[in-house]
Parts: sequence; C-alpha cells; structure tokens
Amino acid sequence: MHKIFWILLFSLISSDLFSQGFNRINGRNHPYLNWQVSETEHFRIMYPDYLEGIDAEAAAIAEDVYGTLAQNFSVDFDHKIRLYLTDTDEINNGFAVPAGNGYAGIWVNVNDYAKLWTGPEKWLRKVIAHELVHIFHFRVTRTGLGLLNYIVGDPIPPFWTEGLAQYQSEQWDSQRGDRWLRMAIFDSRPNYNDNRSLYNRRLMYASGSSQVRYFAEAYGDTAISELLSERESILGVAQYHDFQSAFRKSAGISYRDFYEEWRKHMNIFYNTLASQMDRVDSLNAETEDLPGRFYFDVKYSPGQSKIAVLSLHSLQKPVRQLLIVENDSLRDGEAVAEGNINNDLSWSPDGGRIAYSRKVRGENSSLVNDIFILDTENKGEERITTGRRAVSPEFSVDGSELAYIVNDSGTGNVVILDLETGEEHYLTAYEGDVQIVHLTWNRIRGELVFQRFDEVGNRHLVALETDTGGERVLDQGQYDNRRPVISPDGRKIAYTSLRDDVPNIFMADLETGTSRRVTNLFTGGTLYDWLAVSDSTDGEMLVVKATETKQREHIYLVGAGTGKDPVQPDMTLAYTTWRTQEPPNTIPSRIDPDSALVLDRHPYNSWRNITHTVSFGLPYYAGGNDFGFAGFTNWLEPLGKHVITAGGIFSAGDPFNSYGLFSYINNQFYPTLTAMAFRAPAAARYYGRNFLIEEMTGVSLSARWPLDRLEGPYRESRINTRIRYAFTEPFAFRGYDFSPHLPDPVTGHQLDLRLTWTLKKQPPYYRNLLHPVDGYGLRMRASGSEKRLGSDTSFLTVDASAYTLLQLSGSHRLFLFGRMQVQVGEPFPQHYIGFSRIDNIGFPSRSELEELQAAEADRVRGYRDFIAGKQVGFVSAEYRMPFLPSLNTSVLGFLRLGPTALAFFADAGTVHDVTFSEADSEEEIMLGLGSEIKNMIRLGPLLFIHSFGIGQPYDHLFESGYDLYYRVKASLPF
Repeated sequence: MHKIFWILLFSLISSDLFSQGFNRINGRNHPYLNWQVSETEHFRIMYPDYLEGIDAEAAAIAEDVYGTLAQNFSVDFDHKIRLYLTDTDEINNGFAVPAGNGYAGIWVNVNDYAKLWTGPEKWLRKVIAHELVHIFHFRVTRTGLGLLNYIVGDPIPPFWTEGLAQYQSEQWDSQRGDRWLRMAIFDSRPNYNDNRSLYNRRLMYASGSSQVRYFAEAYGDTAISELLSERESILGVAQYHDFQSAFRKSAGISYRDFYEEWRKHMNIFYNTLASQMDRVDSLNAETEDLPGRFYFDVKYSPGQSKIAVLSLHSLQKPVRQLLIVENDSLRDGEAVAEGNINNDLSWSPDGGRIAYSRKVRGENSSLVNDIFILDTENKGEERITTGRRAVSPEFSVDGSELAYIVNDSGTGNVVILDLETGEEHYLTAYEGDVQIVHLTWNRIRGELVFQRFDEVGNRHLVALETDTGGERVLDQGQYDNRRPVISPDGRKIAYTSLRDDVPNIFMADLETGTSRRVTNLFTGGTLYDWLAVSDSTDGEMLVVKATETKQREHIYLVGAGTGKDPVQPDMTLAYTTWRTQEPPNTIPSRIDPDSALVLDRHPYNSWRNITHTVSFGLPYYAGGNDFGFAGFTNWLEPLGKHVITAGGIFSAGDPFNSYGLFSYINNQFYPTLTAMAFRAPAAARYYGRNFLIEEMTGVSLSARWPLDRLEGPYRESRINTRIRYAFTEPFAFRGYDFSPHLPDPVTGHQLDLRLTWTLKKQPPYYRNLLHPVDGYGLRMRASGSEKRLGSDTSFLTVDASAYTLLQLSGSHRLFLFGRMQVQVGEPFPQHYIGFSRIDNIGFPSRSELEELQAAEADRVRGYRDFIAGKQVGFVSAEYRMPFLPSLNTSVLGFLRLGPTALAFFADAGTVHDVTFSEADSEEEIMLGLGSEIKNMIRLGPLLFIHSFGIGQPYDHLFESGYDLYYRVKASLPF
C-alpha cells in the first residue's frame, strides 16, 4: 500500500515546486550573466557585472531601510540579507521569499513603472523598501517550524502582508490604493476575491494598506508588534504563528469584527466624499457601444470611420484583444491581434496602419517591449524593432517616420525611426534616473509631448520640438499629469491627472498657458482620444473611459467644451486621518547613493548560496509489517541555478521494500537540466486486466529547452530530452494473475533515450482544466533503446499527435485529436503500443504527476479489448458543452466536486501487425460512440478531472453490453 502512498507523496513535493529564481517568472535561464556580490553591513547585493555601480544605489537604500525597519519591528538579523538585482527583462516587479534568512529578487532599470505608480519615489527606493518589509515580516513571524508554519497556520495572509509593506514603505496615493478602494466601496463590493473585477489584485493591495493604516490609528503600532509576535502551540511542543488568532489577542476583537468596523468607516468616508463630487451621469453622454468589458485604449482612425479598441471581453477568458470596429450603427468588430499588447495604440495618418508595443522575447530570451505595426487591410502584423525596449509609438505627419520611447538601462529617451531606411536617431539625450512615458505627437506644431519623471522625483508634461530638440515644461509639476492628448488643431492638450486620487481630465491651452478642469468624477475618468468635428457630432469630442462599478468599464464621448469649477471637498477630520497614518519611523523618499557602504566585492558563488527551504519526516503504518518512516528535504539557490530534492520511504518491517529519490535541477545553461537517482514506483498503466506498476531503480538525465522562435501570444514550444538507465521490476496492484493471451511483464535493465518536441497554444480561461475553449497542440516524440551497457531491450517508438478546438455556438466546442504510433524492435511487453482495456490515468501535462502517465496507450471508448501492435492509429472527436457550474459538494473539507461538462464522442482506432490481444478475435479496427460527463474535483491540494461515461461499438449501438466506465484523464492530451 505504501507504494501508492509514495507515488502521491513525491508527486506533491516535486523539487520543481520549490524553484524560486527569476527563471520561474520569465521562463528562461540566462547563463551568460556573470554575477557579482557587493557586501554591506547587513546585505549581500548580487548583480550581473555589467550593472556595476548599481550596488552603491541599492546599498544606500537597503541600509537606510534596514535601520528604519529594525526599529519599527524591534528585530535584527543574524545573517546578511540577500538582494538579487537583474535587468534581463522589462518586468516592473520584485519578489521576496521566506526561505532561509529571506531573500529578494528585483528587476531594475525599468522605465514603464513611472505610469504604473505615482509619487516622487524612484523605482529602486520603492521596490527595495517594499520587498524588505516582506523579509522583516517573514522574520518576526518565523517559528521553529520554518515553512511548515504555512501548513498548520496562516502566518502572512496576502492582503495583510502587502498592506503592511505599503504602510511601512509608501504613502497612501492613487495608483497603489485610493482609486481601487473607493470604486469598490462605492460599488458595495469591497471583496477582492469575488472574481468580478480585472483590478481585484490591486484592490487587495489597497484594502490591505487601508486596513493596516486604520488598525495602526485605532489600536496603535504597538498592537501591530504584538500581533506579529503572538504564537500558538501544538501540544506544547512546537510553536506557530497564525494571523487570525494573533489578531484577536492583540486587538481584543476578531478580525471579522475589525473588518466590519473598517468597512463602515470606509463607507462613511468615501460616500461623504462622493456626495461632493460628480457621478458619471454628469458627463451628459451615452455609453459608446464598443466590444469589451474592460478597456485599455481606444483610438479613432483619421476620418473616424474605424475605431481601434484594445479591450478585455471576459474575466473568465482574460485575453487582451485588439479589435478594429466599424464606426457605424452596427459597430461590427474584428479581432486582429491578441496577447500582451500595451495601451499605446497609434493610427497612421492615412488610416492604413496601427502601431503599438507588446512584450515579447528579445535578445538572450529576455522579455522586453518592442514595436509592431499592423496593416489594417490584410491584418498582417510586422515587428519593427527587436530587443529595443521600446513603447509609445507615434507616426509622423506623412507616416514615413515613427517616434517612440526607448529604455536605455532605466533611462527613457525619445527616438525617431525612418520606416523606409530603418535608421534611428535620438531626439533626447537624458542620462541617469530619468523616465518618460505617454508619448504623443502634435503634428500641427511639430512637437512631441510626454510625461518626464526626473532624477529627483518631479513629474512634468514636456513638449519637445522635433526640429530643434528644444523643450518646454507645460505644467508646474505639483500634480501627476499623464496621458496627454492633442486637440485636432494642435492648439490645446487634454490630459489625465491624478490630483484627486482618482484620474480626472483637465485641458490646457498651449498658446496662452491657461488650464481648466473638464471632469470632477468621484470614481474617475481616463482620456483616450480627441475627435474633430464630424457629421455625427455637434462639436469636438473627448473619448473618455469611466465607470461606477468595478465589474466593467464604459466609453463615453464628452464635449470638449465641458468645464468644471475647482473643487475642494470638505471632510470630517476624524474620517480622513487614516490616510496619513505613518509608522513610528519613516523611510525617506529619496536616498542618495553611497559607495562607502560597500565593504567588499567578490564574484558570486552559487553553491555557497544553497538555501534550505523545508524538511520534514513522518512515520507511517500500512498494515502488517509495512511500517516505517517517510521524509523529504529541499534546498535551492535563489537564482534557481541549483535545486536539490531528496525524499524517501524507509520500511522498517521490510528494508528491501524502501523507496527513495534524489533530484538535482541545474539552470546554469540555457536548457534546464535535471539529474535523478531513484528507486521508486515510477510508472503505472493497465496491462490487460491488471493495473501494472513498474518499480524502477536507476538514474536519468533530462533537458528542457524552450524555443523562442516558435513562441507567440499564449503559445509556447519546447524540446525535451531524457536519457535513462534503470532496472525495472513490474508488479500488479491487484495480483499477478495475467491473461494467458498476454506475455508476462518482463523484469530487466533498459537504457533508453526519449526526444520530444511540443508546440502548444493555450489562451487563459478559468475552466481550461475542465472545458478549454481555445487552443491547439502538436507533439512529436521518439523513444528508443539499445542493448548496450547491459540493457535487455532494443526498440524504437515514433509517436505523433495533435489536437485542436473548433468553436461552435456559445461555449460549445468540437475537440479533435489524432495520433499515430509506430514501433520496431523488441521492447518489454508492458511497453506496448496499442489500446488499453481500461483508461490509464492522465493528469495535465505540466502537472507534477506527469511521469505517472502511461502515454503509450489510448482507449477506444465503447470497447473493453486490450490489443497491441506495431502500428497504431487513433482519432477522437468530442462535442463538448458546459453542463453545471458547480456541484457544490464538499466532503470533510478535503474533497470538493466542482463544475461539470458534457461530451458526446466518437473514437476510432486501428492496429496493424497485432502482437498480442485479449480479445476473442484480434479486431484491428474499432469505432465507438457514446457520451461522457466530466467533473472537476479537488482532493486536498490536487486538482484534476474525473469522468463517467457510456459507450458502445457503432455496429452494436443501443444493444446490450454497454461500456460503463470511470476514468481520470485530462481534458487535453498534453
């Protein structure tokens, strides 16, 4: 019995789960990087050698932040904290990991963060401080259980963790809080887990930040310290930290009661503020009938005959699409591009092209922004730049040139590209920590306008003359004014300002320098375009996005002459002070570099940074003399260069019945290499009427090599190879009584090589596991063995399979799958190709349980015949449809039955050169018809699909002898 227990145990704790380097997010290794270390009093700062000099900036920020947080949390570290910095990808993010003493990874030299956040803090100051708060949080809540604390308790719930990080390191502002929270409160939907909004993750940050500030104001910062230091005990032996119980002890009330108190306070504050500002109906405009639920950009073509709409249609299928919509009463739209497209659409003057940027693979497989141009007639997309880290494209007056912003190692600059010659020249020569965003071309005045975020944190709208390179500042910089849009005559600009803590629209006259407010919306409005007078409008119109519900957004055409008086809401002080609540010691907004803080510099040694993540051991008893001890340990290097995992089951009653596995993952090369040594039940399949488990002892080396050239929106391709030498000893789970028609499974040694190429497109969809609605896949695989080094087999198996999903009506789909297999030589009998009598277990291909799949055999539903041969063909067609949203059934909180889908199927298979069969007649062609109901099931941490079905051979349809079956099988074959 513990053989099955072993399979599940090690599948759940696969070593790949604990890899936490940059490669876990960007999906690539960067072996060319030469990592260096700069040591300060409290930190080891790691960075590629070409980033020399960044250590002085990071050191000053980290040490200053450390001093502040050490006082606020009343704790010191007995080991140096590790900070990893890289600019291989344009990712505006960082992460902190609680393993070991805690470490953080941060992407640096980014430009676009200037539009994601507001405030004067520069990127390094903001992100290092934020991630260090996480590490201090990990430290003060840590117990002797280590990461096992996360199993027995909930020490760092995400909302509180992110809220505490913002409270300790940031001011309350629009982008990191207010605009998302006020919308949710006004909409009476403050729950960030309700799956109703695209911005629920931002709401989680905002809600957490607001709650921590309110908690600190109501109960004091000492209550936060007490909360973090509270511990619970397990039988008086081990201590752990749990947020809910710690909250009650430190605050004297439950978190649920506190939440209600906080929610009422927010209701009073925001609804009082709402009473003094405008609602969306003040725009005096009807909603535009444009496709989408959430909008990222909307641009009308010259002449306004077409509309480019970048939108998201569904949270269930969060695919960002670019559509070209006819500007008529029908508003027919066609999706012309999809994927990671940025909100910087630009029409060419003739209306024949649209330029935009999207995040793609660049040099050395980095994730960077590049410029694309779409031909609106043939819908062809051309990549204009490669690895340029470029955004905000804008066509020139005649469309022969394209201006855009490039990110030069964290510095934003404007360049112009001649589209005919491919020559590029700079219009600006900024240096240092300067970012620019939201570029637009005033073609009438010959100016480019953008927001500049300078070295000291000032934000200005700037006009740049394209002929002379001369600049003039258009605002005083006290507000965060962004997304400038030019009037049709070039004399004015309108822009979106965050001065109200939500976006509102303002307008400035470029000749007189005067400005005025256009909107005063409580929930905010964002400007996308400025339309000239047309036959369908009374005057110039502003294209505005606005909403009063977090569930969807709307587009409005607002008269450009609209104006509002300046507003200063009058609020009761008692309900506003939480917004300015600060910790006892605050971190300065600006911290100057200080190279003197670096005490030592030396090359990085990855082996010296191996970090323990988790280890545990458990006794087990499976009856009789089957008892013993199961254990597991995992170690990793923070860059992901090395991941070491070992686990096993020692049987005290029968030591020869013990199992173990050692795994080493190496990410120091472009492919990921995995070496394993094992003695374990390694594969399971049905062999005739028996469920056969192969106990294998051996070693293997595998490589996973991603292919950039074949990568696209929601599409990936990779090559996998594996060489393995093992001694296999098959046994049947239900006994050893094999059919006389079948050869007995063979024990022996096998040296095998497997090579696989996979191409797969899988757009995101909330029920992809059960009922995928889009995508396709192609897999080519060759497996072979030679009688060398004691191997007992010699064979070659070639396997080609493909699938696609065709859209029918609504969410109904036609799933088509085909597979061809050819085998030559003499493999072990249990490694047959053919058709199984009973379905083999099939989990999603990226699951940790992938190695348990017996991919060699399909099943023709409707038949219960086991047949093997040398050439096998199989096709399957399923008409799939959603059936029930959820069964809403839970057993002991451990087993949960979720949504269901219904399928009608036709399976067909053929076997040539039959080698052995359980059937009375060696039937070579089979065609089965039937139906199946699929259900998503959660068993503890495992999520998979199980199905119940009924089928029959087509020539015995509706006769006796139905094939009633149950199976566990993924909805997609790989």
